[in-house]
Amino acid sequence: MAERSLLIAQHEAAHVVVGVALGLRLHLASALPADDCLGYAWFPWGGSSLGHALCTAAGVAWEVAVGGDLHHADLADLRRIQRSASGVRCAVRAAAALLTTLGPVHARVTRALLERDLRGQDIASLARGERLSDGE
Repeated sequence: MAERSLLIAQHEAAHVVVGVALGLRLHLASALPADDCLGYAWFPWGGSSLGHALCTAAGVAWEVAVGGDLHHADLADLRRIQRSASGVRCAVRAAAALLTTLGPVHARVTRALLERDLRGQDIASLARGERLSDGE
């Protein structure tokens, strides 16, 4: 059985906190490996393409900050959304700035992802500092 990883939880939490902060609706996030990915944060497409670019850039920004693997899938997705090197750099810097201000929320989401998958309704509770119920 696959195990949850702190590094993956931190990475996926970066996507979650930036995406939600920008008004995107989280469907599901997981720090468990699945099919062809190590973990995921699924935000159904819709709304702001800038929001989705920054949400995607959050994973790249986190990896840059901690000196980790650049998660080439995130970088490739960001390049498809932004289409220019300067747009990619700008999105990563903006996402990094958001992550800096959302540090305590990022930590709570990371801890939660180490325990279970998260749905959109879990995020409001975490943002308020509440503990999640034991049931998924």
